[in-house]
Amino acid sequence: GDPARAREAVLRAGGPGLQRMQPSMRPLFLEVLVTAAVAMGDLDAAKDWAERARTEAERLDLPVQRASAMRSAAHLRLGLGDDGAADLFMAAAEESARSGAVFWEAFSLLFGSPLLAADPHGARRGQAAWHRGRRLAAAGDCGMLTGLAEAVGPTVAAADDGPVRRLAQLTVREREIADLVADGLTSPAIAERLCLSRRTVETHISRVYRKTGVSSRAALAGLMAGLTPRPSFGG
Repeated sequence: GDPARAREAVLRAGGPGLQRMQPSMRPLFLEVLVTAAVAMGDLDAAKDWAERARTEAERLDLPVQRASAMRSAAHLRLGLGDDGAADLFMAAAEESARSGAVFWEAFSLLFGSPLLAADPHGARRGQAAWHRGRRLAAAGDCGMLTGLAEAVGPTVAAADDGPVRRLAQLTVREREIADLVADGLTSPAIAERLCLSRRTVETHISRVYRKTGVSSRAALAGLMAGLTPRPSFGG
């Protein structure tokens, strides 16, 4: 929210050339510098930092750092008004997923999903990316990512009146139970996992049916599967 302070904090911690930072951390902090520079309209600085991020990531040849460099490139493209930023965020998500970096996969998906949804030809991919990113954020119990998912959710849902908008009506508990139904769990199994009574679970499922317009577990699973392809983004 304050790009000038973010840039100052990174440079104070790492030194002007980030020489005080461990090499493995540099691409991640360079990503902050790129994002801050773009937000401040300093595109020349953003280009320099993005190129540095790419060079550092190539030297390290590690997936999390490669994904970070991809996001830096995506932010730069956004600043320049170029196409392809959404695809770079999705590529960063795939790279993160391959290494099991769940936080960074969700982070990349949630940044890229509204960009995809803004394109009429990419709305479906944007919805799928948002839904998967939200699920990963909830599973990891990460407040920052959950907040990001909620912040970009309305933009993604506004792409059409399809499944994402219907799912956006669910409460947190209802979405949690809908996800478990989609994973094939029975009501008793869901009740045991969530420490609820079977009757409570089935009441929630009935509410989910009403809000999403489906009338069976199979239909609900199909609705969820349409937003979360299996396998998705390498996960």
